[in-house]
Amino acid sequence: MREVVPGFTDLIYATVEATTMGSGPPHESAPEETGVDVESTDFRMAGLLEAAGIACFRATPAGTIIAANDAFARLTGYTRAELRDRSFDALVADEGEGKGFESLVAALDDGSPISATISLRTKTETLPCTVHLERGPSAAGTAAEVDQQPSITGIVRPRSGDGGSVSDARSELTYGRTFEALADALPDGIIVLDTDSDIQYANPAVGRILGYDPDELVGSSQVEIIPQRLRQTHLSALQRYLETGERHINWTYVELPGQHKDGHEVPLGVSLNDFTYDGDRYFVGLFRDISPRKRAEHTLTEKVVQLESVSYLGRYALENADIDDLLPKATELVAAALDAEYAIVLEREVTGPDADADRLRVRADNDPGASFDDATTSATAPDSLAAATLTNDGPVVVEDLETDDRFDGPSLLTDRDVRSGVSVSVGSSADPWGVLGVYDTDRREFADHDVDFLESVATILATAIERQGYERRLNETVADLEASNERLEQFAYAASHDLQEPLRMVSSYLQLIENRYADDLDADGREFIEYAVDGADRMRGMIDGLLEYSRIDSQGDPFEPVDLDDVLDDVLTDLQVMIEQEAAEITTESLPAVQGDPRQLRQLFQNLLSNAIEYSGDDPPRIHVGVDRSGRTWELSVADEGIGIDPDEQDRVFRVFQRLHSREEYDGTGIGLALCRRIVERHGGRIWVDSEPGEGSTFTFTIPVGGR
Repeated sequence: MREVVPGFTDLIYATVEATTMGSGPPHESAPEETGVDVESTDFRMAGLLEAAGIACFRATPAGTIIAANDAFARLTGYTRAELRDRSFDALVADEGEGKGFESLVAALDDGSPISATISLRTKTETLPCTVHLERGPSAAGTAAEVDQQPSITGIVRPRSGDGGSVSDARSELTYGRTFEALADALPDGIIVLDTDSDIQYANPAVGRILGYDPDELVGSSQVEIIPQRLRQTHLSALQRYLETGERHINWTYVELPGQHKDGHEVPLGVSLNDFTYDGDRYFVGLFRDISPRKRAEHTLTEKVVQLESVSYLGRYALENADIDDLLPKATELVAAALDAEYAIVLEREVTGPDADADRLRVRADNDPGASFDDATTSATAPDSLAAATLTNDGPVVVEDLETDDRFDGPSLLTDRDVRSGVSVSVGSSADPWGVLGVYDTDRREFADHDVDFLESVATILATAIERQGYERRLNETVADLEASNERLEQFAYAASHDLQEPLRMVSSYLQLIENRYADDLDADGREFIEYAVDGADRMRGMIDGLLEYSRIDSQGDPFEPVDLDDVLDDVLTDLQVMIEQEAAEITTESLPAVQGDPRQLRQLFQNLLSNAIEYSGDDPPRIHVGVDRSGRTWELSVADEGIGIDPDEQDRVFRVFQRLHSREEYDGTGIGLALCRRIVERHGGRIWVDSEPGEGSTFTFTIPVGGR
């Protein structure tokens, strides 16, 4: 073992300071077991050097001081502000040959730190000192790069025994003790190696991190603390560096595994450097246990994977309504995200009136080879993990099924050597649909975020299952309504058709009586026959309207491109006599082409326009047919200036046989606007009226731009 003598420790000071003070590797919080109080993750070697009274500075290669610590300021008698931008050579008295700062820096070209004796000119005296110089690290994020220039790190300590005035100098023994105190206080491990990779020095932190007593390591090979799989790589890299100076890793900071004395690997954050002492080459390594950060990173990665899985499954559930597709997908995602052997979804089945007859049946699992197909287990057995989940207020977590005295099964799991797992209920606690569980054959602890993830997946499944139930019931209701409507339409058609014949007979015989016996009838008799014929005609009109109403959907023509301008022209032609009789003024806008049933669209416009003419009041009808586009919908309107409609009655006008006026006031069957609504609804739109009494009415209906 090399004795820790002052010159050697000075070089370790310089090398460690250059390795840590200027670099920016991530530092972990000190492990709790070290007993070292590290105030923050910004802990730096510079702080310990300062506390130990080690005078440090940083300078440009030309010798201009960039920064200095308080110890250097105390040594020189200048303030740190006064030292900044001062030439280091200005602090050196009677420079000898090769003692100028640039000359010393030139000697650093081989990459190794150097030492030199100088006479330091302070504010009050001249001190014999030793200066140790080391090139600053060039890794990104270093303090040197912050200043946008390369730097030289220096450590200065007064010398004793050289005949100079050393009022504040320390003895060699004091420096040795200072180094030991510094090394003992570090939470980071320090190891010094020779070129044979043998350990020459190890501080106590090495023991805390890797489990060795430092005395065990000194004199042994470094490969003892390197995992077996990396030892040959290390030796080859060391030999290559000694021969060529080529580095294949970042010496400023690199993450490497170390091997603990008990054999397990410890993730380390490592900074490296080298120096020369008495003609021999040495390497110094500073490392810290980064297990806490690695665990945190692993946990964060797990959470990200779980969050992505929940997001994906949520989208999948919305896009795929089939539960038989969703459940297997969920078990695959859960097993992958939790790195579990088994993921299972069990559905609760009620097999009889007795609650004890309930059972759980496997609906899906992640492993087709696990033989879970259609397997069942009791849903009520008190010692069953799966059954207990149904009645528990929260998730059930088992770290070791063999030692957990709460459960003996179920055999569904124990037959497959399951030892640990988490189960959560799917659905409400009052009436759960089933159970979602993940299980492993090894003993395992599940983190809180693992359980939260499983509950999130269970919530997605419960929502999808509930939605599927709603959709199934809705589809059943729609099917029932469609069947009922079809029966009603068939009945209405049959009833209307069957009524036509006796009605025609009544009307025909009444007309026959009128023709043959008109001369034998008095005025009252002829009036009675007129009433009867009129009633029969109105009944025929209502029956015809009812027939047409019942056949809107079943007897409609296929949709085709329809030019509404052409439809409107045909309607105006059909209503020409009525228009002329009422002196109606009708204006129209250019109407679009749509997909629809030409015959029904013609009926729609004819009903709306004839109503507008009929209910115009005392003044000649003034009617406007307009159109507007709202997104993917055409809004067509028929506006008049007629008698208007009370707002409370506006929905009623679209019902079958609903009339707002007596037949003495206005003729009609009360079915025209009901037909309009059925036609518009068949075309995928809706119809409404905006009106006030005495202010006219605007009937508006919509038709999709591209058709239904």
